[in-house]
Parts: sequence; structure tokens; C-alpha cells
Amino acid sequence: MGRITLITLFCYLTLFAADLFDKKCVPCHQKRGVGLKPIFFNYLLYHSSERRVKRAMKEFLLHPDPKKSLLPKKGKIYRHHFDPKTLDKALDIYWDRYKVIGKIK
Repeated sequence: MGRITLITLFCYLTLFAADLFDKKCVPCHQKRGVGLKPIFFNYLLYHSSERRVKRAMKEFLLHPDPKKSLLPKKGKIYRHHFDPKTLDKALDIYWDRYKVIGKIK
């Protein structure tokens, strides 16, 4: 019984994070004209590993600094308002969606 509850809770949290990513991150980036895919590849080229990319993205999103930005300077940097645990889940979904490792044949 405990396993079923744990699995159900895990699935719910995963869907919540995916819902957050698809409903909050994607439309906002489209509206601002900043594509998520180019951002991902800039971070991947600069940091080169999943762990380092996620750590750098999380650090930048929680504490934005124009000096740390990997994108061309196009005005003011937007401050994101996510708690760290939710951001970790959204970054996991972001990584799974845009990673190239395992998708190249």
C-alpha cells in the first residue's frame, strides 16, 4: 500500500513540474523572444556536463547577474520567481527535453 502511495505521489510531482515548465517557462520565453533551445545549447557548450549545466542555470535563475549571462545583452535581465526545489524539477524536464545525448543515431 505504501509503495502505491509513493509511486502516485512521485507521478503527481513529476506532472506538476512538467505542467509548470510548459505553462510558465515556455510561454514567457516565447513572449520575450528568447528561445529555450539556444539557451540550452549555449550552456551545454560552455559547461559541457549535465551536472554543471544544471548548477549554472540554477545559480543564474536564482541570482541573476548580467556578468554571468551567456546570452547577448538585450536589455534588462528578468528575475525568475521559483523556489529551488521546483526549479530543480523544471531544470530536469528542461534537460530531458533538449538533451542531445542518446537522441543522435
